[in-house]
Amino acid sequence: MKKYTIVFDIGGLFIKAAVMNALGKLVPDSYMIYPAKSKESKDELLSHFVELIKQQTNRIMDKTFRIDGIGYAFPGPFDYEEGISYIRGVDKFENIYGVNLREELTARLAQESWFVGKRSPDFHIVFENDANLFALGEYAVGKAGAYARSLCLTIGTGAGSAFLEGGVLVKNRKDVPEHGWIYNQPFRDSIVDDYISKRGIVRLMREAGLDDARLDVKNVAELARGGDPRAIGVFHRFGDMIGEMLLPFLEAFRPEAIVLGGQIVKSKELFLDRVRQAISRYDVSLEVTGDTSLSAFAGVSLLLRQTKNEMKERDNHGRDPGNSRISS
Repeated sequence: MKKYTIVFDIGGLFIKAAVMNALGKLVPDSYMIYPAKSKESKDELLSHFVELIKQQTNRIMDKTFRIDGIGYAFPGPFDYEEGISYIRGVDKFENIYGVNLREELTARLAQESWFVGKRSPDFHIVFENDANLFALGEYAVGKAGAYARSLCLTIGTGAGSAFLEGGVLVKNRKDVPEHGWIYNQPFRDSIVDDYISKRGIVRLMREAGLDDARLDVKNVAELARGGDPRAIGVFHRFGDMIGEMLLPFLEAFRPEAIVLGGQIVKSKELFLDRVRQAISRYDVSLEVTGDTSLSAFAGVSLLLRQTKNEMKERDNHGRDPGNSRISS
């Protein structure tokens, strides 16, 4: 009997969903995008989440199968270990603040006849932030799998990060920042997130005189590809900043590879060479992934396996696997 995992990438406007097989591969025709309904009431949101699980379950064509687990890439702040949302003040998911989503969803699914007979005996629901799931997925099926130690970085509205060693997230060790987060680390006049992000590029655009209200990052990337020297300079300086930001983490963690993902890598040809120049004194490969969401989906499958192994080890030896997953 084949086992499957249902995975969700939760955003404020949309929820991306897919079904993964036991090898962490995407099941054909299962990738879907749904409305998030993030401003709805607690009950409506939970009902929506259950309905999406039902819709994705219906995309599994095998006559006999089991759902091995469900995984969520959820924005923070969030207690990922316990499954509790602490999102507040950002006009999304306000009505599930303090709600234990694992307990609520487990209880609701137990009442659904279409689901009860489909869950495996060790079914589990996991939550993690998208940067960590991206990293795990890149190890399972992507670029990070070829390396024993890697630093995975997603650049979009902010700078997401994860440190991997042997396919396991490193969060609480002296050679990595707390939780593996670089976004809040000091950088130049502020923190990393203010520079290595979409708003960091917008800052560079203003400094270059490209502050026309009609221009956004995508427009400026197009100008750069067309040869505009100011636009080219924006992305060159952005690449320089990424390299500068990476230096202390390369020194401390000594990764074999840096794996880049996120929306900004769509413009990789405009800044990647400058990143390479900035980190050239380190023996580290620079890899870029194609689809960050698909990597995050694959990461859920790996996280579920690791979580179940940790639970078995804890049950067998009375140990707590440690490493709480609380993120902002």
